[in-house]
Amino acid sequence: MEKSARLSLLLSALIAGAFAFWGGFARRWISDDGLIVLRTVRNILAGNGPVFNVGERVEANTSTLWQYLIVAFSWWPGMKLEDVAMWLALAFTVIAAVVGTVAAGKLWGQHTVLPFGIIIYLALPPARDFATSGLEWGLSLAWLAVWFALLVRWAEDSEKSSTLYWLAFWAGLSWLVRPELALYGGLTGVLLLALNRHNLRRVGGILAAALPLPAAYTIFRMGYYGLLTPHTAVAKSASESAWRTGAAYVWDTVHPYWLWLPLLIAIALGAMFIYQRAGKQALVALLVFGCGALHLIYVVKVGGDFMHGRMVLLPLFAMLLPVMAVPATLVTGVATAGLVIWAGLVIHRGHDLGFDPFDENPVELTIVDEREFWTAVLLRESGNPPRYAEDFYASDMMNGWPEAWDAIHSDETNSTAAVTLVRLQEHPSVFHWQPRPRMTGKEAQTDLGQLPPTAYHINLGMTGMLAELDDRILDSVGLTTPLAARQPRLPDGRIGHDKQLPYYWQLADTGVDVEELPENADKQLVRQARAALRTPEINELIATYREPMSAKRFVKNMGWALTKGRTLTVNDFPDVYLDADTLERIAAGEDVGLEGPPVYWSDQ
Repeated sequence: MEKSARLSLLLSALIAGAFAFWGGFARRWISDDGLIVLRTVRNILAGNGPVFNVGERVEANTSTLWQYLIVAFSWWPGMKLEDVAMWLALAFTVIAAVVGTVAAGKLWGQHTVLPFGIIIYLALPPARDFATSGLEWGLSLAWLAVWFALLVRWAEDSEKSSTLYWLAFWAGLSWLVRPELALYGGLTGVLLLALNRHNLRRVGGILAAALPLPAAYTIFRMGYYGLLTPHTAVAKSASESAWRTGAAYVWDTVHPYWLWLPLLIAIALGAMFIYQRAGKQALVALLVFGCGALHLIYVVKVGGDFMHGRMVLLPLFAMLLPVMAVPATLVTGVATAGLVIWAGLVIHRGHDLGFDPFDENPVELTIVDEREFWTAVLLRESGNPPRYAEDFYASDMMNGWPEAWDAIHSDETNSTAAVTLVRLQEHPSVFHWQPRPRMTGKEAQTDLGQLPPTAYHINLGMTGMLAELDDRILDSVGLTTPLAARQPRLPDGRIGHDKQLPYYWQLADTGVDVEELPENADKQLVRQARAALRTPEINELIATYREPMSAKRFVKNMGWALTKGRTLTVNDFPDVYLDADTLERIAAGEDVGLEGPPVYWSDQ
């Protein structure tokens, strides 16, 4: 590579890295979903295992590697977990921008280059928002960029064994970064095996490099959690289709920024350069763009997401990788100048909030700009989003939360079974957390009577991080609650939140005294649900994640993961699981569900 070409590539990479750092740091924040990851990290550090609640083996995070990377860097002195997550995510985003730009420059050979695709990506507000947020988007971008760089290096010298095997290893790692990235890793593996099919030694080396780590973790996941995929995939029904909703979601990202215009130019430039080249460089560009396009189709298929832009970012970044930097010509120079003007307008305009946080009759939200949403509802000034768990105390959904738990922790008699969020009758828009009494007498000695104090709330991150690890924090949509995750999807429900565990199911799986429940709770249904927990089908589900781990339980979980773990749904009406005699006993006021097969093992 000539000196001028090397200098242009270095400058392009510096511009990309500086823009990524500035954009991400200026918009740094922590999301409620990001806090979910951090509670799991707290449990790992405390020796409770990779769980959200002590004694319940539920994998609440989609990215396996992300939570362990935060654990690995949590030793950094003077830094809270929120800070560790922020700096790690930002560092990975900068790495992705730099590596992707350098790899694109090398893809096009001995040319002076200009930064191009990276400008499109980083101009978007959600791209800069999810450079931090506590989620694994930075790690995912870095995986994509390094994957692309290894492909480019492989195209330069496909006979070099070390590059081939590193590429295979990196492809296998995709499953542990995010499950859908296995699309990229899997197609890469198929390509490498196809091109080396006549060399059995290389085929064996590719498989030996790619498979052991993801295979080992999949076996662990099946035995420990009883699932083939992260629990989030069950909660969000990732195998089902919602094409119309997904198309609307993608348009919600494209439309506000006129994103279609720079994308059309990027595709045209990429097609032109591919046409001018031959061999494996063109193959790499087509593979990378094709994987990104298939990923975007998958996003449309599953219905998108409820966070503005989030699920579009990874496939968009992948599709832009071949043109992150482009050869400097008159055409690309004019295109880049126009792109800079477009990016400046997008950055200046930002993204509309879409609702008024002070409106007494708020609209029903389906897709929201998550960073701006939390900034607004926490009554923080624009540009000052939440960055720590304590910032979420300002939410109107956290009224009475610290007081309720302080009372529970100072109560030596352990008389509280749950805290529930109630709407105060004299103030319809005001909520408050209130303790609920625990069973007494012989009932308190049952396994349900031994359950830790429990709270359910849809915003699982802030409740989880603002509670002790011994407190049992669950959600009604299923991220950490298997009973909720296996509920039927709500028609026209909000993607990602389109399941809802009924109130009676929630109360049944606690040690609460049914007679002390509020008037809005149907005591008959609570007793029915409590009895249904002991029936074979539901009891088997509960045992997969609560029964103390043993070799026997591990093997049984592996079998369950391959069978009912993939298909089981829980009916929202508990009476379908009960026979007529049991229903009659419950109607007479008997709490039948206090006896039978265990649903909680207190030695956990």
